[in-house]
Amino acid sequence: MKLSHDSDTIVAIATPLGPGGIGIVRISGDKSLDILRSIFRPSNPRCQFRSHVLYYGFIFDPQTNEEIDEALCVYMKSPKTYTREDVTEIQCHSGPAILNQILDLCLRQGARLASPGEFTKRAYLAGRIDLAQAEAVDELVKAQATGLSRMSLKGLKGALSQQVSSIKEELIYCISALEVAIDYPEEEGEILEEEDIRTRLESRVIGPVSRLIKAHEISAIHRFGAKVLLVGRPNAGKSSLLNALSCEERAIVTEVPGTTRDIIEKHIEISSIPVILMDTAGIRQSPDPIEAMGIDKIRQIAETADLFLWLVDPVQGLGPEEKEVAALIEKKHKAPVIVVINKMDLIGPSRRKGLKSELFSRVKGLLPQDREAEVVALSALTGKGLPELGRTISRLLVKDKGPQEVDIAPNIRHKEVLGKVLDSLLRAKKALYEGLSPEIVAIDLRQALEHLGEITGETVTEDILDRIFSSFCLGK
Repeated sequence: MKLSHDSDTIVAIATPLGPGGIGIVRISGDKSLDILRSIFRPSNPRCQFRSHVLYYGFIFDPQTNEEIDEALCVYMKSPKTYTREDVTEIQCHSGPAILNQILDLCLRQGARLASPGEFTKRAYLAGRIDLAQAEAVDELVKAQATGLSRMSLKGLKGALSQQVSSIKEELIYCISALEVAIDYPEEEGEILEEEDIRTRLESRVIGPVSRLIKAHEISAIHRFGAKVLLVGRPNAGKSSLLNALSCEERAIVTEVPGTTRDIIEKHIEISSIPVILMDTAGIRQSPDPIEAMGIDKIRQIAETADLFLWLVDPVQGLGPEEKEVAALIEKKHKAPVIVVINKMDLIGPSRRKGLKSELFSRVKGLLPQDREAEVVALSALTGKGLPELGRTISRLLVKDKGPQEVDIAPNIRHKEVLGKVLDSLLRAKKALYEGLSPEIVAIDLRQALEHLGEITGETVTEDILDRIFSSFCLGK
């Protein structure tokens, strides 16, 4: 089902506001070239604005004849454009004042301010991309790490849409066979046995749908990231490790215990996975009320952690604070633990191996027996051991979730729709095994087919479209 859109010419700033090398104002619609002609003075007065050719000149105010900025402009004639409408783009300097002046000029010349995602929505309504591809555009723009950006690009190229199309073809085949049985009931047994609908439904429809739902679970860590909580006694080196992993002085490091009072967060990427590193106050019985508040906050955040980095100082050795750290970690029963033995640069070569095993054994003994835990020895000061820590973090975060990357990455909306599809398919399968009439089975299969259309947009409603595109950036 394709919905119509208005014929207004729309405009928006297509680049983030702020300092940068370039700013872009994008216009789409029948008036786009006329608007460009009215505010752009090309260096060659005889410029004919051939399609997909950059022209150099100046943006000016037609009312005052005042020049606003130097610019490169391009006219792209439909249908070979993003929206399949006439499109013009003004590439200027990125200052907010300049961009807003140019935007105002376009509005005064007859354009309307685009709503969030309206350019991509027009591309979808024009049939250039389907709805799943449109959503991949949004994810590609917002991707925080390379894992999600690669999966989003595959979605933009149609990986999910092609899989859904294959499932739909198999489903239509099953429905068609059932309809033949409905129209010619005297041949029902022969037709159903010959096509073996139940086997086809299980292997070529239910199986692929289930795998798509699983793909969402696998890709969720790339989409939402993982919270990694650094815990340990004061001066174990948590802040030093945060700085080393993030390659910047994000946290203050001193020899004075209790320097970190609040939660310090840093977004980084580890093996293409977006990770939120959270540095915390050292765990101890502190008379300092501010430090005690920081420790209380750790207890709250610990329940949301996906992984703990428990830092141990081999120079200080283990103390009574370790039991409190273990009690904190127990709040999140399933999150794995990496025991990080820091400051190994201060330990002599002959003691390192034995000390690592000894400390890990003692720390692990404080945890429940079923808690997954590994050990990494390193020096946050010299960086030795950091690559091994990164590999261990990545492996534990994706453990039991399949490969780190999948070709197809359904988002939350897709997963919800696929859940409805699977429910309908399982009802149809049950009806087939119970020997119910083909009419009953066909009802559930048709419902599954309609739900599948919601993913690519064939059966989508205006309300769903508005909800999807409202999350897009302006200018996209």
